[in-house]
Amino acid sequence: MPAGMSPCEGAVDTALMLRVRWGDEYAFAELYRRYYRQVMSFFHGMSGDAQLSEDLCQETFLRIWKLRQRYTASGSFPAYVFAFARNVWLEQCRETRKRLHVELSPDVAEVIELAPASRATHPDVAAERSELAQYIFEALGELPVEQRMAFVMRTIGGLSISDIASAMQCPPNTVRSRKVLAINKLRESLKGLLVL
Repeated sequence: MPAGMSPCEGAVDTALMLRVRWGDEYAFAELYRRYYRQVMSFFHGMSGDAQLSEDLCQETFLRIWKLRQRYTASGSFPAYVFAFARNVWLEQCRETRKRLHVELSPDVAEVIELAPASRATHPDVAAERSELAQYIFEALGELPVEQRMAFVMRTIGGLSISDIASAMQCPPNTVRSRKVLAINKLRESLKGLLVL
């Protein structure tokens, strides 16, 4: 369950999705509103590309709608959503490899705020933060996909270890170890730039 989400909200999500299952577009619009930002943050954290993130986010929700009748109210709803997002991301990676075109071009203006916002928006500070964000996305891009996914889902998406394990279809200890490996590799890559 994402940080700040109560068990009651989880029950609301499940009830909404059960309505979606029978074609309720209003319930789907509400779920979209509730999860859009998290799913976008996940894709942006994985790719660093704002437009690609938007496209993949739309694809994720489109698939949830298309496959709505398969929904069973078992497990965590955030894990259900992020299982779709994970599959969409893995398909994107396969397509990218097929085209032999690997690209990492973060849109710095829309970079997820990973650096602390302790100082004012002085131009030098803004440039420094943009540069730091670029280093972070490059370092994330060098991680193996499963480590990057565990790190992004936990750190940026705010999902619990159990929800990530469900979405990634692996044991919770595997998620923990992937996240720790990702942090260690990021520390090494970003040595001297920030403290993780």
